[in-house]
Amino acid sequence: MSTHFGGTSRLTYSLATVPAPLATDEPAHIDIVVSNSGTEAVLCKQILVVLPTGDLAQDLVPAGHRVVPTVEPSGQWTVDEIESGVLLTLPQDDMAAFTAGGTPLTVRPVSGESVSLTTHGLLLRLKDFKANGLAGTALLRVRETVSVDNGQTWETNQVTLPVAKYPAVEALTADVVGDLVLREADINGNPGSVPVTLLASGQKAVLTWTAPSDAICDVYFDGRHAGPLAGQEKWQFPVTGLTRDTHFHVQVALKRSGDTITQHLSTAVAVAKPVLEQLTVTQLTAVKITSGGRTNNDGHQLLTIEGAVEVDKESHFYGNVYGGNGTLIVGDAVVAKKSLSAEEQVTVTGSLTAQTVKARDEVLGKKLAVTEKALVGSTNFSGMDNGDLWISGKFSANRADLNTLLGTPDKLTGAFNGTERTAPSHGLLLLWIKTVGHHATRTVYVDINTSGENFETVAAASIDYGNAPDVWGASATVPLRKGQRYKIWQEGEGGTTDAYFFPVLSG
Repeated sequence: MSTHFGGTSRLTYSLATVPAPLATDEPAHIDIVVSNSGTEAVLCKQILVVLPTGDLAQDLVPAGHRVVPTVEPSGQWTVDEIESGVLLTLPQDDMAAFTAGGTPLTVRPVSGESVSLTTHGLLLRLKDFKANGLAGTALLRVRETVSVDNGQTWETNQVTLPVAKYPAVEALTADVVGDLVLREADINGNPGSVPVTLLASGQKAVLTWTAPSDAICDVYFDGRHAGPLAGQEKWQFPVTGLTRDTHFHVQVALKRSGDTITQHLSTAVAVAKPVLEQLTVTQLTAVKITSGGRTNNDGHQLLTIEGAVEVDKESHFYGNVYGGNGTLIVGDAVVAKKSLSAEEQVTVTGSLTAQTVKARDEVLGKKLAVTEKALVGSTNFSGMDNGDLWISGKFSANRADLNTLLGTPDKLTGAFNGTERTAPSHGLLLLWIKTVGHHATRTVYVDINTSGENFETVAAASIDYGNAPDVWGASATVPLRKGQRYKIWQEGEGGTTDAYFFPVLSG
């Protein structure tokens, strides 16, 4: 068996002959196997195989001789010899999709053209011909038309597959060179009797094959090279550390009749739960991705990703989202279209904006504490909107602190002359008294319109300046609804008063 020798391709091509190697002027049979050994899906429009035709040593098929090609799976592919030695293989649909290793995926080309999903590879058989009469090496040329970006762009690649021909008396049969098999290793590292096609990740195995003792062997697999190896007829090559599906290639070189004969052997094995160090997918449409790893507290299996995950577009989660060690960090805004609740503590280092804030126990700010009551004076007056402001405790803060929390207020000039005013929106009316002299008193009042032209005093605050002048003293706080009519007035002397209106609620 031989793998592709020259050139580059997106698909992987392997070749087997009967007999192996071919004998000159004898019946011949060639199988070409096509599959995708990469990590990304490949769309294919056609595969063209050119057989060297003529009577020279580098030719394979005698001049004027035709081959009979067949293809499997025949329900998805067709093959015809469009001219002597030129075989054109086409998918039944507009194109075929060779998916990468692992679970088969649905591939939808951007053009919307129909596509055949090739999950078992492609087998092209060439039979009913005999090799020409001269010993030599013929090069089969394979040209593929493929796409790796889901059909947006197409490329044409070419590889060559070498096929050696020897005089019938010198052709090496499969019992001399061949029988490349991977076998599971026992506890002592010896190969088992049955070939293995599926290994557990990291499981030990032994690669076996036969070759004349004077042959030089080189082994290639998983990016590794071992060799040159010589001096044995029945080889046992230990294999360890496989973490993904792996293709093995053994090159056997022999000296015969003064010439070097090269044989190529290949086999492959799948690895359960493969590990891919790096995977790039242009477009991925998966039916289901599962994990057989550890489970969470709810007994659900977890998909574990070691490292950061970047999502360019929105993500949808229909279960719970947990942060590591009980912490969930969001670098930008968190928007909750319905309710957002916290069973324990909510810490806000920036600003907090809300139409409605409700607290069952405590509301703690940087310089604002709520412990007992929000209002000084009566809170049971007519005409107030129930629930506009809900604070289950004391409202204790300097005006500067309230500016930080509620925004900049409107200062009411000439507010204490009893002039009737109207609240422009829902908000808080806050009155402050500042001491100036000793042992003087000052009292401020807030009257709220109850009905018609009737006003009721709902809040009052007094202060006796005592022996500590120039200190802010008592204050009154009154919630107002939009359109609420009110008056502010005062009694006493010896101090100054300020009135501020905080529009803290919508409307």
